[in-house]
Amino acid sequence: MNGFLPRPGETVRAHGGTRSGKRGVVVATTAGRAKVRFDGRSGTRWVRSGNLSSTGGSLPWVLPVKAALILFLVVPGVRFVIVHLWTHGGLDGFATALGTQMGQAALAWGHLITTDPVGALLHLGFLGVVSRLMHW
Repeated sequence: MNGFLPRPGETVRAHGGTRSGKRGVVVATTAGRAKVRFDGRSGTRWVRSGNLSSTGGSLPWVLPVKAALILFLVVPGVRFVIVHLWTHGGLDGFATALGTQMGQAALAWGHLITTDPVGALLHLGFLGVVSRLMHW
């Protein structure tokens, strides 16, 4: 095996078998196999990952963007825990404080949607882009 593990959405080339030399896009993966939709075909076919190779190198900007997004998503949660530990001296009341913060965030979203629907849609679009980048 070549150690290549294809990911959904990745462009690959087949080696060996009836599809040798054909390019395709990975649709799904499981246990050393990939479901590939080959060019010029409407259906998909399961192929062993050892018979596939990537046609394009990974984009150099993907890893730094993913790292920044992880920090963007994780830092507020870590900050909340640290501030709670600092102000309360332990985890007493942590669940209540977390529930209160979640309720306040839901109310803030409701307020944002009613007062600035365009801004709320832009924010949801940004979250959608973040979700797609994390699965790249």
